[in-house]
Amino acid sequence: MRDAVLAGALFGPAGEAAAERLAAFVAGEAAPLTAWFGAAEAARLIADAEALRLALDRDVAALDAMLADQVDAILHHPRFARLEGAWRGLQWLVAEAGALPRVKIKVITLPWSELVRDLERAIEFDQSRIFEKVYEGEFGTPGGEPFGLLIGDYEVRHRRSPDHPTDDVAALAAMASVAAAAFAPFVVNADASLFGLERFGELSGVRDLAAIFRTQEYARWRSLQEREDARFVGVVLPRMLARPAHANDGTRADGFVYAEDAGHVARRPWMGAVFAFAAVVARAVSAHGWPADVKGTDRDRIGGGLVTGLPVERFPADRAGVGPRFATEIALTDRQDQDLSELGFIPLTWLRNTLEAAFGACRSLQVARTYTGEGGAAASANARLSAQLSTMLCVSRFAHYVKMIGREKVGSYATPEECETLLRTWLARYVNANTRAGAETMARYPLAAAQVQVTELPGRPGQYGCTIHLQPQFQLDDVAATFRLVTEVPSRSAA
Repeated sequence: MRDAVLAGALFGPAGEAAAERLAAFVAGEAAPLTAWFGAAEAARLIADAEALRLALDRDVAALDAMLADQVDAILHHPRFARLEGAWRGLQWLVAEAGALPRVKIKVITLPWSELVRDLERAIEFDQSRIFEKVYEGEFGTPGGEPFGLLIGDYEVRHRRSPDHPTDDVAALAAMASVAAAAFAPFVVNADASLFGLERFGELSGVRDLAAIFRTQEYARWRSLQEREDARFVGVVLPRMLARPAHANDGTRADGFVYAEDAGHVARRPWMGAVFAFAAVVARAVSAHGWPADVKGTDRDRIGGGLVTGLPVERFPADRAGVGPRFATEIALTDRQDQDLSELGFIPLTWLRNTLEAAFGACRSLQVARTYTGEGGAAASANARLSAQLSTMLCVSRFAHYVKMIGREKVGSYATPEECETLLRTWLARYVNANTRAGAETMARYPLAAAQVQVTELPGRPGQYGCTIHLQPQFQLDDVAATFRLVTEVPSRSAA
């Protein structure tokens, strides 16, 4: 029996007899040592208590090693590791932001392949089921609660491959339209293959990231980045550590001796950086009511793009006082962080000698256009600001509130002037003309200026056209960029 168990010969028809003997051995009390070692070896060991103890310890250790190999095989299987990372990422997000005031987290189980198929089957994006869920079910329905942010724990690529048959570029283009219609920015993870790499740790060997995206292979990706709706899409990287490796620290109640073999990066459990981005946005909304304070860091302040509460892992051989291993797949340099931002990504950078990481920038997937000639500098700065996902998060929330106010106040005003006064009074609560205010004040009052104009729509009695100009606090190159929102509101006579 011992030979059969240590050889793992307990499965299938060939191992049926050995499995039955093992079951009887575990359940019974008759001559267990003889059943395990055989009559001759059992007689010898029974006469020597120390030899018996050593033999049993040796066999238990061998069984532990076999079980450890099987547990490693399960934990490190790519599909299981991806599943564990997704659930641990969600668990981490709920722990960080689930109890914050003003924050609600809704979860839908939707594989990327199903989402892509839904978008491909729809003749237009607004005929897809995801549009129905995100827009019509909330933003387009009276009493609905518009989504402030959509995160997808997906890893997107720039082209198909045998192990990844979906067209991610087309799917992102369609999701950009859905996100723009619902004013709900959509954020996903980048796959390492998007940069021609097997894992993000290889970024250290890439000297010119921009050169990769100038090749013909990325023509469709560049076209996606030129779309107006691309400003509602964010792509984050790299992955974060989902948990420390399981260690043999003697705390297991069952006595199972197991230390996870996770020395290689491919054997470590990772979760998407989208969860960190969502936590940062949720914290800003909870603290200030608006998702403006979502990038950068300040000394001795938990806010901005600072990511806290990440799993901490130390190496057993480290002496006291040595900093922990960074919890991101790669510790990006300042140059890499800047290059990735310029390419339309949102990099998560580990802060050296700390337990934290941070989003230093918050660019959308859209690559801002550069203008020349008279007024080119101002136009270029305006385009760069429009390409900031942090700006679109704030503008989107104003769009939500304007539509909600229009619904709630139906019938409460009879003239365009009354509607205009109501909206102007509401917007004034979020305006602070002091552009030198501190970060917390600017986050609480995200607008430097706001204007509202309401007019009657020609040929449409009872319908008003509403144009709102919003100037965010956060500017670029001292150029005051303004966003324009256009909507319709019914008057009392149309109610």
